[in-house]
Amino acid sequence: MTVPWSLECSLGQTTEINAGLFLAPQVQIVSQQALALTESQLLVDDVWREVTRQYIDRTFNGQGEEGWRQKRLKTVQQVSHVSPDDDREVVYSAIRGMLSTLGDPYTRFLNPDQYASLASYARGSVVGGGGIGVQLIGEPRSGKIVVVNTVPNGPADRAGILPGDIIDSIDGEPLSEGTAEVVAAKCRGEVGSTLSIKVIRPGENGKDASFQFSLARANVQTSPVQYSMFKSSSGKSVGLISLKSFSQQTLTQVIDALDKELKSAEIIVLDLRGNAGGYMPAGVDVAKLFLPPQARVISEVDKSGRATIYVNDGVGSDTRRPLYLLVDERTASASEILAAALQDNQRATIVSSAEHTFGKGRIQNLQELIDGSGIAITKAKYMTPSGKDIQGVGVIPDKLISACAPQDPASVCLKNIL
Repeated sequence: MTVPWSLECSLGQTTEINAGLFLAPQVQIVSQQALALTESQLLVDDVWREVTRQYIDRTFNGQGEEGWRQKRLKTVQQVSHVSPDDDREVVYSAIRGMLSTLGDPYTRFLNPDQYASLASYARGSVVGGGGIGVQLIGEPRSGKIVVVNTVPNGPADRAGILPGDIIDSIDGEPLSEGTAEVVAAKCRGEVGSTLSIKVIRPGENGKDASFQFSLARANVQTSPVQYSMFKSSSGKSVGLISLKSFSQQTLTQVIDALDKELKSAEIIVLDLRGNAGGYMPAGVDVAKLFLPPQARVISEVDKSGRATIYVNDGVGSDTRRPLYLLVDERTASASEILAAALQDNQRATIVSSAEHTFGKGRIQNLQELIDGSGIAITKAKYMTPSGKDIQGVGVIPDKLISACAPQDPASVCLKNIL
């Protein structure tokens, strides 16, 4: 922020001696009205200031503090004559350009609709009318937006959209340069309104197929925690908890499932396939349910290198029953925290048909800005209890199975394991 006045101080020239004393320094006050920032420039400044305050990489992707400061000046000048009321997208594009120099796909600007969508997702609620019932993730290596999950009996599920499908376009608009939040916002709208969506379905040997769907938006009721019982091939009773995402409601729902519906189960299975994360503290809290007191869950390392160590400060409600986690290549973020904590503490067996999980070992802070837009800032990295950084690496399963498609029941995937 600029200050409204500047103060210049200068020492007066000593030109004579009076009564044996030097002349006192003279202070010259120069009033100078600073130029006020426009609304657009204030938004740029707000984004830049918060990134400067929180961002984990203090080199700002090798730019250094001065280089990053110059990016602010350039962007402030770029939007100096742009009114957000006239062309808000020009301002947003300039901000995204500034952030792109950080080389971090997770530190990103969100317009008001995108921010509202992501904030409500973290709370476990739905805002802003209808949707089609998909959970999306951005693949940082390819830039593609991938369907992680579909809500059972939602518009996307009924139409035949599958986990692993790549969103190519919506209503004819290519989305190759979009983010998961951009695509999610375009999927939202008035209940009953329709949209056309094209997906690319990866096939074997690089033979991809494309599909076009016409969907009607609906009120989609999400159930991030689902549970059931089944019998293993050895005749043991298995309690299955399927976690599609993490929200502020997840912990309570898992506790209810363990204490009530699955109390008689001899084995517990957590199905984390396609769980792209969400509310990070929920992943930590669910891990605590299965760990003994004082067990380390995760370490969060901030921009200064200071580590905050999360330990189980209570008594785990389920520390004895055999525990299995079913994961895949789209298991990410908070769900990887959960998997790594249980694996490193030798509390659970990780099972997958993929060689590793997604590999997102960075933590973002979601923050609202002055015009209702928002920003997600990578503020820390997390380390597993054994000191591993899983960014770009993921969690390696203990048992690799030959096949387990996203739509396959967990009982089928674990048939030869339990």
